[in-house]
Amino acid sequence: MALRKLQRRGDLERAGLLIESLAKHWRDSQPFQLLIVAPRNDVSLLRTSLPRFASIEVSVRSESDFFSPLSRFYLLPGWYKQQMIKLQVPAMLGFGGFLTLDSDVCCVGDFDACTFVENGRALSRWEPKRHHDWWKNAADIVGVPYDARTHGLSVTPNILHGDLTRQALVHFGKGPFDSITSLGFQVARRPGSIAWTEYSLYTSVAELKGNLFDYHVHWDPSYFHDTQLFSETSCVWGADDFERLAQLPNGNDPGGKFIIVQSHARIPLERVRDYCLSFAG
Repeated sequence: MALRKLQRRGDLERAGLLIESLAKHWRDSQPFQLLIVAPRNDVSLLRTSLPRFASIEVSVRSESDFFSPLSRFYLLPGWYKQQMIKLQVPAMLGFGGFLTLDSDVCCVGDFDACTFVENGRALSRWEPKRHHDWWKNAADIVGVPYDARTHGLSVTPNILHGDLTRQALVHFGKGPFDSITSLGFQVARRPGSIAWTEYSLYTSVAELKGNLFDYHVHWDPSYFHDTQLFSETSCVWGADDFERLAQLPNGNDPGGKFIIVQSHARIPLERVRDYCLSFAG
């Protein structure tokens, strides 16, 4: 989370709603561990302003805990910084499986630590590679064949594994440059296009190494599994979506455990809160 720009201050309130929604639906005996990484100047405000719930343990850490003062991380555009955080932090902290979230996400279904795990592998969120150019770009950068018929791990929210984020960084950290510098060069070489996303790099390197499905359930059964991480049908992308969806009766099945309520739709936060918390818990 970055609160440098005034118009982004709404992210603070939305993060509070995300935490509240997690508290409503978390069903494990152990507290949910939520890590927020923010610019150093925003850490104090976040630590004192976010809501507190007994079932949710929130830790706010500075970017400087994970990136040295001279790192080229600080020269990346903000969107790429968010992506590098999702790769670097889990690798440094030795994460196993972890869930990625942002301030537009709300939890709308009950879950626990085992909900998205099947036979030791993650029930993650996938997308057809043909839908986005960044899959071809990432394949070129990684050095793996591109096949538009295949699928890759989709955007936030999703389930990743620290072993594979570390693997992706190691792949780009060979030679005279560290991984952030190498990936920054790729951004500079492709102005006007999306050089890579964290998920496309993560997927492509794991495909190259041959271990993607050691950690993730294949996309075919994942699309039709009874447990869905994310629901497209209950997401709100615009004001028209919201007016339609808000009329549905409370307690209806959202179709997945998490949804997105797009901040650009400019729906008052209290109305968003009423909608997200209307699903049965």
